Amino acid sequence: MTDSVNLDPLRALLLETVIAAHQPLSLSELETAAGSGGFESTMVRKRLQELCESGILAALRGQRYGCTRDLDLIIGRVDAHVEGYGFVLPDDGSTDLYLSPRQMRRVLHDDRVLARVRRIDGKGRREGVIVELLGCSTRTILGYFQSDGAGGFMVPQDERIALEIHVKAADKGGASNGQLVVAELTSHPFSDRHVFARITEIVGAQSGPRLATEIAIRKHQLPWQWPDAVAEELSQIAAQGAEAAGQARTDLSDLPFVTIDGSDARDFDDAVFAQREESGYRLFVAIADVGHFVKPGSVLDRCAIERGNSAYFPDRVIPMLPEVLSTDLCSLRPDKRRLAVVCEVVLDSRGGITSWRFSEGVICSTSRLTYAAVGAYIDNANSGLSAGWPVEVHQSLDTLIEIYQLLAVARKRQGGINFEFPQARIEYADDGTIETLSVEARNEATRLIEECMLVANVCAARTLNEHLSEAIYRIHEAPASEDVTDLRRILSGFGLKLRGGSTPTAADFSGVVGQAQVKTSTQVADTLQVLMLRTMKQARYAAQPQPHFALGFAQYTHFTSPIRRYPDLMVHRLLKAVIGLSTGPTGCEKPGTCAQIADHCSVTDRRAEDATREVIGLLKAQFMRRYLGEEFDGLVSGVTAFGVFVQLPQFLVDGLVHISELGDDYFHFDPERLQLTGERSGQRIALGDPLRVRVAGVRADIGQIDFQPAGRKARNRGARAGRKSRKSAVLAKGNDRPKPSTRGTGKRQAKKHQRTR
Repeated sequence: MTDSVNLDPLRALLLETVIAAHQPLSLSELETAAGSGGFESTMVRKRLQELCESGILAALRGQRYGCTRDLDLIIGRVDAHVEGYGFVLPDDGSTDLYLSPRQMRRVLHDDRVLARVRRIDGKGRREGVIVELLGCSTRTILGYFQSDGAGGFMVPQDERIALEIHVKAADKGGASNGQLVVAELTSHPFSDRHVFARITEIVGAQSGPRLATEIAIRKHQLPWQWPDAVAEELSQIAAQGAEAAGQARTDLSDLPFVTIDGSDARDFDDAVFAQREESGYRLFVAIADVGHFVKPGSVLDRCAIERGNSAYFPDRVIPMLPEVLSTDLCSLRPDKRRLAVVCEVVLDSRGGITSWRFSEGVICSTSRLTYAAVGAYIDNANSGLSAGWPVEVHQSLDTLIEIYQLLAVARKRQGGINFEFPQARIEYADDGTIETLSVEARNEATRLIEECMLVANVCAARTLNEHLSEAIYRIHEAPASEDVTDLRRILSGFGLKLRGGSTPTAADFSGVVGQAQVKTSTQVADTLQVLMLRTMKQARYAAQPQPHFALGFAQYTHFTSPIRRYPDLMVHRLLKAVIGLSTGPTGCEKPGTCAQIADHCSVTDRRAEDATREVIGLLKAQFMRRYLGEEFDGLVSGVTAFGVFVQLPQFLVDGLVHISELGDDYFHFDPERLQLTGERSGQRIALGDPLRVRVAGVRADIGQIDFQPAGRKARNRGARAGRKSRKSAVLAKGNDRPKPSTRGTGKRQAKKHQRTR
């Protein structure tokens, strides 16, 4: 954002310092804090005087400064809602502060603000007023340009930004009416009546088969361009090659390693090999040695940490590393000698880990296998579908299958939860339009590789925990007791019992998954699994080891995907250091660095997942436009106070049947049984019920689909604007006024992160 925005970093620093202290601070203490940020004493005194004159701070005896006593001040981040209101999410973790649409016109989503509690309503919910803008995270806006005389204005693509962005004639950047553009904000609504922006990029026309990904990349600010210095660094890496490094490593190129991935995979992180031994098994998990090529502090390293991870969209990948590394030099391609970090694990006859070691090796993948081929091999009892595979690959694969079956049983025994959800697969025609939308289910081969990777990740976590006071771990905390209470109430309505009291274990959750699969339909069981997942906290990265609740591990990390995840690359560096394979820097020498990297990568992980989920939603809506007016058999996948969501199983597409479309009756919502009941007719609509629907409206620009019950008279309208999303529907209580939540209780379902691994 340009300097024309009236954001004073010193003013923000002084406010945050005083409020965080929870007590008055002396002038010298504030000067010291400001001095570390490069501010002079005279400027500190001037800003303190301004803050006192504005009534935010009070000057006390002895040149001390504190918050004005009658102000209940809160620092936090703005969370905007598409319907115009918003919340301040306090830094201290206290209850969210509701912001009215009028207050939201002064700020942007994700702004950092100082707010005052204006009032507390009859239900104890806090409503706030913005006092000060402390930081702006929204620096660019994606939207559609509308010409208006010499200049024009932008309509933001993100509906959470309910502002008209003005564009001066000199700042149009060659944009034409209706084009999707990216613009840099040159003013801010907190300090300026009119908000202006300068167009910096023209993305394209309002429609197009691949526009959804372009929108998501820019909306979520995914880094997608490489700086010029990357090309020079890559040329040096390519010139050096890996032959010299390979001479000092363990040569494992004679072992019949194989990669097992999706049919469209291009970057191969991992290869596996296994053999039987007298008392059990020996499993080798070879992972691409990205750390050999990407050094701490290099241009490539800085780009990789900025991205945090690769982002996988249906039509492309935004890679963490340039393709010359991700799909060639680092990738474990068949019949190519490649550098790897190898985890060699000895397992007993029940699949228990007895010992392990890490080494730097050279491998040569014998075969590039696919999940489909290996899955068919497993399903057909290891016979008849492996023509062309070498004998040694057969032997290793048969052993891997035995190991997988033992590991799966062992993990279930120790309490791991196996959530299984089908995925939508989108395929494109040659002209870039969506050709098919189908269901892609996981098979046994997918699970086989997953279990092998889990073993290697556990061994890596245990090694780091034995040697280091801080590292990079993947943790998953147990769900909050309030969320468990809500979930247990809903489950009981389906005759399901979650054991464990207020602190159920992963084994207790796993038991409910099993109950649901036996006692309910597949659709209901899948939806209840989503409920359970939303009850849980999000998995994240941390510098200290903690249990991984869903997987049932005492320590866990990510080691197996350094091509596409920066935490894995850091784990490789740390492992090499602690076991004496490397004396070079790890990038974590300074205390606290691991924690900073962990926090950053947790954010980039969620950013990529949110962007991908959004694109898939937009593409599903685009696809369904061709079926406007047509009827399908569906299943009720969600029940709320405002209607029901219906899923079309053949497409994995969900649409809303608004309550006004259900007939001339008044429907009561039962949040425990997740059903609607007609007051006069007695008609009941519950989770999992079959319902034939007509595709009534589609808003492809925001990924919303409206259905009507088949047989009702069609209305000429688009998708219902401003409706609630399915993400927030499952535990809806039916209140009209938006309700601020208690942090961490899971009430804000729209923001729940669903990944637990």
